[in-house]
Amino acid sequence: MAAIKTSAGQRAERIKQEAVKLSAEEAANQKVLQHYAKTVYFNDLWVSFLSKMAGLVALMSYMEVQRMRRSPRGISFVVGFEALSVLIGASTVLFIRRWFNPLLAFKVAFAFSLLQGFWYLASYSSRFMELPRQAGDLLAEQIPFGLIYFLVCWVSDRFMMRSQDIAKQTAEDMRAVLKGKAAEDPAWADVVKVPQDDGPNPIVSIAYSANFTDVMDCFRGVLKLNECSERTLALTLDVIDANPANYTVWYFRRRVLEALGSDLREELQFTADMAIQHPKNYQIWHHRREICTMLHDASEEKEFCALAIDGDSKNYHAWAHRQWVVKTFGLWDGELQFVDKMLLEDVRNNSAWNHRWFVLNNSSGLATTADRQREIDYALDKISIAVHNESPWNYLRGLVRGHEAAFAAQRLC
Repeated sequence: MAAIKTSAGQRAERIKQEAVKLSAEEAANQKVLQHYAKTVYFNDLWVSFLSKMAGLVALMSYMEVQRMRRSPRGISFVVGFEALSVLIGASTVLFIRRWFNPLLAFKVAFAFSLLQGFWYLASYSSRFMELPRQAGDLLAEQIPFGLIYFLVCWVSDRFMMRSQDIAKQTAEDMRAVLKGKAAEDPAWADVVKVPQDDGPNPIVSIAYSANFTDVMDCFRGVLKLNECSERTLALTLDVIDANPANYTVWYFRRRVLEALGSDLREELQFTADMAIQHPKNYQIWHHRREICTMLHDASEEKEFCALAIDGDSKNYHAWAHRQWVVKTFGLWDGELQFVDKMLLEDVRNNSAWNHRWFVLNNSSGLATTADRQREIDYALDKISIAVHNESPWNYLRGLVRGHEAAFAAQRLC
């Protein structure tokens, strides 16, 4: 395993270099799916924005009506023009949101928009030609906000539908290219593929990707054969790529590694890379623990945990693995110093306080009253830094619990 003590810049570079190792085809598939997801996401954002703009249309119409009310002429028949804007806005929102009956909503919005457009053109022509004013002539300040809003939404809807259809078709084409790679691979011709069985009437039908289905069908076939070989070891990598949280594949991988007598040091490096990519994955950390047990050696684990904790100081999995390591292999030396360092960086790090309690309670760190008094002073010192920080208070409560008589005379708060 390469040396873990590296600078922050080197660690960052390593994380980049150890990105998920997908094939070129699968990487392209991911990009296509991401593009489709982004298209849908941004289309939804734009629809949400347009829906809110309907409120602006209604506000502008309301302001125009109020202007009419304050004018010498007062409210007249042309207030219906503003009512059309409100109706167009409401029906257009129903259309772009695909609520109730979107086709009917579109027809209503389209009809009202035509009416408002003809009304505006007729009034504008009359004013331009300086004809005598008639009852339905609009005021010069009136603008067909409803018509403008409908046109913007209609054009946007057509563009969004087209872009989404193109992205979806591209994703489907890519899945078609990837479909059946393992099924068609001559190397797996002797393995009977076992399809996923969700029962005749699944409550929720999961949309598995073609690549996931292909790899898992082959993997289930291998499990039935109970084959431990180099090709099945390689297959486990494909399954892990498809779903790193699959407990069965990690268990099977350990069986294959043991059967082949593989280099477990290399496996530690692999799990290190995977844990960096998926720091909150239970199965990866458990797999690493099992590999350490098979090796009967955890000499590199404390440094590895420090690297993981450096990336996320409250990573439960890294702290839990460190506790397992120090307890299983008796590596207690230096643990309190490590906790001191972490609390200097962040006195509110509850994980560090928990680890300090774990170390002292599983070693002789609290054997005497003097030891306990030392820790009480330590906790009080940290409390003085951040009085409202719950972590050292909980730690202090744990120190005193069961030993109240010994510390009854002290004022601890």
